[in-house]
Amino acid sequence: MADVAVTTSAEVQEEVKKAEVPAEEPEAKNGAAKTEPAPAAEEVGELSKQERAIIRQVEYYFGDANLNRDKFLGEQIAKNEEGWVPLSVLITFKRLAALSTDLDEILAALNKSEEGLVQISEDKLSLRRHPERPIPEHNEERRKEIQDRTAYAKGFPLDSEMSALLDFASAYDKVVNLTMRKHFDKPTKSYKFKGSIFLTFETKEQAKSFLDQEKITYMERELLRKWQVDYLKEKQEEFAKKNEKRKNKKEAKPEPVFELPKNAIVVFEGAPETSTREEIREAFEKVTDFEIAYIEFSKGETKGSVRLTEEDTAEKYIAKVEEGKLKFNDEVSLTLRKATEEEEKEFLDKAIEFMKKRRDFARNKGKRFNRKRHGGTHDHKHRNKKVRAD
Repeated sequence: MADVAVTTSAEVQEEVKKAEVPAEEPEAKNGAAKTEPAPAAEEVGELSKQERAIIRQVEYYFGDANLNRDKFLGEQIAKNEEGWVPLSVLITFKRLAALSTDLDEILAALNKSEEGLVQISEDKLSLRRHPERPIPEHNEERRKEIQDRTAYAKGFPLDSEMSALLDFASAYDKVVNLTMRKHFDKPTKSYKFKGSIFLTFETKEQAKSFLDQEKITYMERELLRKWQVDYLKEKQEEFAKKNEKRKNKKEAKPEPVFELPKNAIVVFEGAPETSTREEIREAFEKVTDFEIAYIEFSKGETKGSVRLTEEDTAEKYIAKVEEGKLKFNDEVSLTLRKATEEEEKEFLDKAIEFMKKRRDFARNKGKRFNRKRHGGTHDHKHRNKKVRAD
C-alpha cells in the first residue's frame, strides 16, 4: 500500500493502484468477515477509467501513507471497535465526491479490486481496512526503506492535474504513492505545482526499472529522472553552498565605522548634588550657536561632561562664558574646561562601544532604540541613571 514519500516542500499525496494477482475480498457485517472470495479477474472483466479512479481513491484513504497522517479518518475509524467507516462519511471527502457519491457505483467498483485492502460490510454501508493488513510502524528505518524505492521526476506542465499524473503513473509497475511537489505562492496565498513529482514503487527493483529507461516523455516533454535520495542530497548540498555564500558575503562586508567629533567635550564642575541633567542642559543652552549631543551626568554628583555635535567646538564654547564660569543659578556657577586628551579618548571609546552594541541588538532582535534620550536629542536612558554614550 501507500508509503509516505519524504519531501522538502509542501505537497499533495495520492496513491496509485494497479492490479497484480487475484486476492480474496471477504465481506463482513458487524465485524464478522465472510469467507467467500471476491470474483476472479476473468469474471470481473476489465476496469473502466471511472472504476479505476474510485478504487484508487478509496484504497488511498485506507493506505499506509494517508492513515499515518489523516487525523479525521483516524477518528472515524476509532469510533467503531471493528474499524468500520460509514460510506456516508467517505462520500463527503472531496476527491471521492468529485468522482461519485453513488454508493452502488462505488461498491461495484470496489468489488472488482484485486488488492484485498478494503473490506465491505455485509449491509453494504461501511468500509474498513482489512484487519490482516495492519499499518506498518512509521519509524526512521521505515522512512529510509521507502526513500530507497522512491524516484524523482521533473518536467511536467505547471498546470498539471493530479488525475492526469495518476494516469501517467499507472503505466508503470507498480507505483504505490505519488507526491505532487508544491510551493507556497505568497502573491496568491496558495500552493502551486513545481512541475516535479515523487513516485514510490512497491519494490526498489520496480523503481530502478523506471529510472533505467533510456527516455520517458510526458506530453512530448522529456522528463528528468533520478533517485529521490540523490535529489535530496543535491538539494542539501545546494542549500549549504548558498548559506556559505551568504555567510562569506556577510563576513566580507566591512562594518560601518563610527566616528564622533573630536575636541567637542566640555567638562564642568561645581554642580549642586541635587542637580538634574535637565537643569544642566538648561544652563548650557543659555549659550547660543552650539548644539548639545549628549550629557553625561548623574544626580548626586558635582562633575560631568557635555559633548557638542560639531568638532573643535569645546574651546569656542568655553570662550563664550566669562572666565570659564557658566551661570547655573543665582548662587552657583559651573567651572568649565576642555576635556583632556585622555578623558576624551575614554569618553569616545565608551560611546562607540555602546553604539556598536545598540546596532547589534537592533540586528538580532529587530528592535530600534528610538526613544528620546533624557540627556539629548538622541538620548534614551532612564532619568537619574548615568548614560554611558549615544
